[in-house]
Amino acid sequence: MLERASTCLESGGRHLLQCPKRGLRSRRMLHSSFWHHGAIDLSLPAWWASPSIPGRLSGDDQSRGCDGLLLDFLYPEKTLALMQTITKYGADSLKARRKQSSRANAVRQFSTTPWQRQRIGSDVLDPEEHAREQSLEREMQQHLYRSTANAALEALLASDEQNKQELAMRLYDAIPESGATSQLRADLLEYVESAPAKSYASRVVSIFESLPEDDRRASSYRIATSAYLALGMVGSSVQLYETAASRNISGDLGVDMILERTVKDNQWELCLRVYRGFVNSRSTETIRSYAFYQKSDRRENESMLAWRKAAKIPYLRGNLESFLFHVKQFRHELADSPKSWKAVRHFTFGLAAEAMEQILTRGPIDEQFVWDFFVSFFEALRALEIPAQSLYEYSIRRILHIERYRLYNNQDSIWHGLYRMYWRQCRTKELPGRPSKELYRQLILQAGHLGSESHVARFLKDLRRFYPDEPIPDHTLEYLVRFYAQHGQADIFHELFDEFAHSYESRLDLRILMLLPFTYARRVDVQGAERQFRRITEEFSKTPDIACWNVLLLAYARDDDLDGALACFNRILSAGCTPDTYTYGPMLELCSARGDIEAFETIYSRAEQLGIDVRTDGWARSGYVQACLRTDDIEGAEATARAMLKSHRGGMLRDKAGALGSSLTHVWNMLIQHYALEKDVMTCRRLYREMIDNEIPLDTWTYASLMRGLIEVSQTNAAFKILRSTMRMNNLQVHAFHYTIVMTGFLREGQYPLAEWAYKHMLTKKIPQTAASRLASLEVLGALEMRSLRQKRDYDPRTRLKEVEEALREVLVTDYKSEVADRQPHHSMQIDSRRNVPEGYFGFIIMLYGTRRAFDICKELFEAATIARQEEVDYRPPITLLTAMMEVHLKAKEYDEVAKCWELAKQQADKLVKTVEQVVQPPPPQPEFDSLLDPAVMQSFEDARIAKNRRQVLTMPTRIYIRSLAAQEDPNALGRAQRAIRSLLTSGFVLDNMTWNDFIQMQARRGAVVDAFSTCEMYLMPNFPGWRDLNPFYIRKTIPGFNWMEVRHTDITQRTIMPRYKTLVVLARVYAQIRRDEADGIGYNPHRGDWDREILERMCPMTVNAIITMPRTGDKWQQRILKGML
Repeated sequence: MLERASTCLESGGRHLLQCPKRGLRSRRMLHSSFWHHGAIDLSLPAWWASPSIPGRLSGDDQSRGCDGLLLDFLYPEKTLALMQTITKYGADSLKARRKQSSRANAVRQFSTTPWQRQRIGSDVLDPEEHAREQSLEREMQQHLYRSTANAALEALLASDEQNKQELAMRLYDAIPESGATSQLRADLLEYVESAPAKSYASRVVSIFESLPEDDRRASSYRIATSAYLALGMVGSSVQLYETAASRNISGDLGVDMILERTVKDNQWELCLRVYRGFVNSRSTETIRSYAFYQKSDRRENESMLAWRKAAKIPYLRGNLESFLFHVKQFRHELADSPKSWKAVRHFTFGLAAEAMEQILTRGPIDEQFVWDFFVSFFEALRALEIPAQSLYEYSIRRILHIERYRLYNNQDSIWHGLYRMYWRQCRTKELPGRPSKELYRQLILQAGHLGSESHVARFLKDLRRFYPDEPIPDHTLEYLVRFYAQHGQADIFHELFDEFAHSYESRLDLRILMLLPFTYARRVDVQGAERQFRRITEEFSKTPDIACWNVLLLAYARDDDLDGALACFNRILSAGCTPDTYTYGPMLELCSARGDIEAFETIYSRAEQLGIDVRTDGWARSGYVQACLRTDDIEGAEATARAMLKSHRGGMLRDKAGALGSSLTHVWNMLIQHYALEKDVMTCRRLYREMIDNEIPLDTWTYASLMRGLIEVSQTNAAFKILRSTMRMNNLQVHAFHYTIVMTGFLREGQYPLAEWAYKHMLTKKIPQTAASRLASLEVLGALEMRSLRQKRDYDPRTRLKEVEEALREVLVTDYKSEVADRQPHHSMQIDSRRNVPEGYFGFIIMLYGTRRAFDICKELFEAATIARQEEVDYRPPITLLTAMMEVHLKAKEYDEVAKCWELAKQQADKLVKTVEQVVQPPPPQPEFDSLLDPAVMQSFEDARIAKNRRQVLTMPTRIYIRSLAAQEDPNALGRAQRAIRSLLTSGFVLDNMTWNDFIQMQARRGAVVDAFSTCEMYLMPNFPGWRDLNPFYIRKTIPGFNWMEVRHTDITQRTIMPRYKTLVVLARVYAQIRRDEADGIGYNPHRGDWDREILERMCPMTVNAIITMPRTGDKWQQRILKGML
């Protein structure tokens, strides 16, 4: 190839470089052999390639040298060296002739006149070079003054002095030819290697050729190769490498430098020739099966390979495309022999790996461009029939090690797309073999990191398909066991756990066994967790450690069972285990969820006394913020949050994973959510700005809290825009909780089509469902179907809600208990919503059928809901299901069933509102009070030690129970209602506004006039706003239930306690009747010595004044209740 190149260059040069006009012939002509590439065949030593070799001239010739010739790039190296030796062209004469050439281009100037090089002086060199030259001369003289040049050079090479290459070369030049040993020359080459290759290229070649072949080291070959490449002698460097490889010299011979030059110049024949020799020189352990390219950490082993120089070539993708085109053109030649084709495959893998590295890690990244590159590249390999299995393995695993691909992204993942291509070709046998187990391990880890159960299940299925008769590797199987335990998938967990116990019995320790109860703790199944906990001792003969006990304690905490949690804590102490951070964590969570600040502080202090570092635990301290919010101590919550921020800035705050910041995000999310529920959007915005200003990371739950604030102020469309656009632009993962917020908001606003759109949007995106999203979906379907029946005027109670029931059946056939294992916030305001599965679903559907008076269907659904829990010991339906059935029984006039459900609801409520103090020191029996007006009743209410944030848990059951008593003709019903309300108040429970008004109306209608007026005066009238001034020219929107009152819709909240308009009308009728009776001489009270009217005016002035000043509008309530009294 090199021989043919000379002829081509000669003929091409004659045609391309001919002058437009015939020039004058020189008086002296060189022989034609000098212009011919046959000069390569001249028996000239290699050092002739240098224009000047200091130290090898004698006498005055030491100062002689040659400058470069005009158009020197046209001459072969050895021809150029010979011409520079015999042609005496100086720098000054060259400048002069260039000036002449500019005046007369037609005349070619050529001369061999000898010249004398000017002495080095300040008039030629700049001051810095002159000073450097003088310093070097002085240092040279000092070394030669103390010792010989040979000894000085040996001492310099043995020292650690750097950047002394020029001095070493001059010392070597001072050594006589016979005085330089082979070892000295080899050491000198190693020392000069760190210097720029162009600086000493010719001298390095001279020294290398003076070395005997037996004394040449691998480093000698490498520096010589570098020198040849610096001189542009690529062919010589290739021959030198092949010579070294044929002698089986081990070490780094400089193949990376040759490949860098040949790849850059797209000299693919030389590349393959060199790489073929490199592959043949390596052991089978190094190259076999392309194991090198299958490792994503190949950078650690790059010294064993040839690509470290070529990897730095810019735009390597273009070189890769050029190589693939070369392979396509000459495939028939490259595939002649297996060895040649093997070298092509190896070279393709190496070059492609480096090109991938540049595309994935350098410069601005365009993900679409990256994807297009991978698709086109693997399609090209497929067309060339080059097996791409190893490159698929490498590229996918390399991508998974890049941080930006490990994070969640709204776009389709490149690594997942490559895996689908790889999987498809393996399934169709286009590629030999199958994906490796290590690849599946990394894919499963990535999918689990993103929390994608569907992808993990897909990869597990593929792993079993490709390896049907082989066990899953231990590390992969252990991760799968932990993953499904975290997600509460009991069936899959037990299958994988049994496989692990059978295949890797020796590794079955307590770290694995603790996952047995942990799975059921995530499912909020205390009895299942207890059964699995006993298996550790009974079946596996292991003694549970503190981690196992912590898991059991977590099960009670997630079930919100304070009694069980305290009993489990005592069992831990009895077992001799020392509590740690994860022991006190569930206890602190129980206290913060109940708003029990005293118990929280006590347990927190106890943990500090035991030396547990809870002060730097961000999640433990965030529990105190939650406890303050549950007791409406917003100032204390914000003060605690700012103290945590200060600790974070001081590096004294960490979360469970040991990192900084995520616990602060959780705290600010809770604050934003609290204000969102209070409809304080401005404060939510302030807290959001604080997060940005203080560099607190925003997460997906931050946006969820902002969305809750928007739906509270009827801005659900804006919340939906955050879900669809803002979170997508910020690459934040959307969860079922976000869709639950949006669907609930649309239902509140009556925008049923938009609620349906959000529901279908969630299904289209295949968002994993949770218990809250399931319930919200049922609400959407129920609202749509109920509206459809109303439009059809179908009022038949036997009509089934088909879509709702079908959705419920789909839920029941799945593992619905695993849906409560999610780590998402809970949107429902119900206290027992976490374990209210599937009873909550049944309760909602019962409520729907109850409004249609389909009582038989409701009873059928109630029985179906309880069947699923029959295996549980001491099972009691949750309050939500009991409330729905109480509503049904009330409409069916089954008052005894209402009373039974009421008793069950009270028992459940007592369990939910219990605090640590009540468990440690049970309260004494509550005294009986004769009247609700006794001040001791309110004192007992204030002193009650129940969870303050759960006092409203019985509001709905109480309302239904009072209405059932009011509907009965039993004369004792009023007494039972009074005792029920008195018992609730003395126990610390609160009643909502509807319950108070229903109870007072019941009193008034049953003749307890004084009690009705007194109760209204004491509990309702303090918040009465008064009647508004009526003006026929100003029409205001009336708030339902508060007609003609001076109130705005912002004044009415769930905590508002004030008389409703209907209650005052009922009391007005009673008061009017008392006045009529007084006019007829009826109503004198001898015990009190006064008339009933005067007694009421004296005891209840605010109520009587509200009745007297009530506007007489003749509305429907006045006409219906005050008929005949006006």
